[in-house]
Amino acid sequence: MKFFALNSLQSLFRRSQFIIFAITFLICTLTFASISIFTVKSYAKQNLQLISRTVAERVQPALVFQDQTTISQIIREYTEQHSVRLIEINNNKGELLSKSVKDIEHYSTLQNAFDWFFFKEPIHVQVDHNGQDVGEVVLYGSSNDIVIFVVKIFLGLLLGMLFMLFALWWSVSSTYQHIMNAITPIMHIARMVSNQKAYNLRFPQNNIKEFDQLNTVFNQLLEEIQSWHNHLQNQNSELTHQVQHDDLTQLPNRNYFYQQLFEVFDQPDTRKQAALIFIDNNNFKGINDNYGHLVGDEVLKEMAKRLKQNTRQSDFVARLSGDEFAIILKSVQQVENLILIAENLIKCCQQPLQYKDQEVHFSFSIGIAIANEAQSPEDLISRADQAMYKAKTLKHHWFIYHA
Repeated sequence: MKFFALNSLQSLFRRSQFIIFAITFLICTLTFASISIFTVKSYAKQNLQLISRTVAERVQPALVFQDQTTISQIIREYTEQHSVRLIEINNNKGELLSKSVKDIEHYSTLQNAFDWFFFKEPIHVQVDHNGQDVGEVVLYGSSNDIVIFVVKIFLGLLLGMLFMLFALWWSVSSTYQHIMNAITPIMHIARMVSNQKAYNLRFPQNNIKEFDQLNTVFNQLLEEIQSWHNHLQNQNSELTHQVQHDDLTQLPNRNYFYQQLFEVFDQPDTRKQAALIFIDNNNFKGINDNYGHLVGDEVLKEMAKRLKQNTRQSDFVARLSGDEFAIILKSVQQVENLILIAENLIKCCQQPLQYKDQEVHFSFSIGIAIANEAQSPEDLISRADQAMYKAKTLKHHWFIYHA
């Protein structure tokens, strides 16, 4: 009751205005803090998942050969260059082979709290080789970048509070309705940002200087959130591309190929007009032995290039392993079309590869299987594989497995 025992209307108005400003600032602060923290948490976890898969792929060969030096170098690279505080590599018996820990340089107490909140549980990724478990990657995320981001946010909020207090002292003579009219756009945009995640929105200019300054602070926060949001999206896209594509040829890899093949079988209409092509270089080992592995790599890249150039945009060309490629054909109307496709692909390899001052001749065998005749994706793969080996014995080097 003492709150209303005021000496003057001016004092009552000043306190009323202070409450209005304080509530408004608190709502905006909580809104933006919640959006920032939970948005960053969501994308940070997605980013950590992609990093863990990338680490698993990179350490797989070293795990197979028990190369602890290479493993240590790889995981040290990721703890130094990414938001990762600890990586452990275990063998298939659960024994620790190597680990790398990032030092906490700043905000150690705050970062420990954020590490517990954002990355309490580690990411476990099994590492397989030829269907066998060869080890495990255990990865703990680091909230170092998040801490820096949050510190900047709260410094901005603190600056905004100082502007508000200054504005409050000099805005006693303003009317309540005038101030509420100035607050309404802020609340409207804050709700849109909160509900629609519309980080591209900006607070408009205000005819009250102090509120315009507050809008500037919030716009800076929105710019930081939008920048972080876009950065995470770009980083996730890059990591997704790395996980799904072959480094040498930039074609989709085996995992991405299986994903597409299973999608074909999940869509009956697509499956009816789909076919699978397996392609294998006829003398790749000889090319490596005679010209060296650098030339062999150039041959693989040239194969990928010619396969892409001689297939449709709707067809899915992938590199499975070594010199083995696969193509998922869609919208194949007749078996005769497959013959034309096979002959065209065989023809495209007749021109030798010009590498420096050498001509490197290569050819490949093609096995084709029809999706609608197979019982499952595995059955289709088996048929295409059998057709490819049959093609190696034929003069024209292609064969269609046709029931």
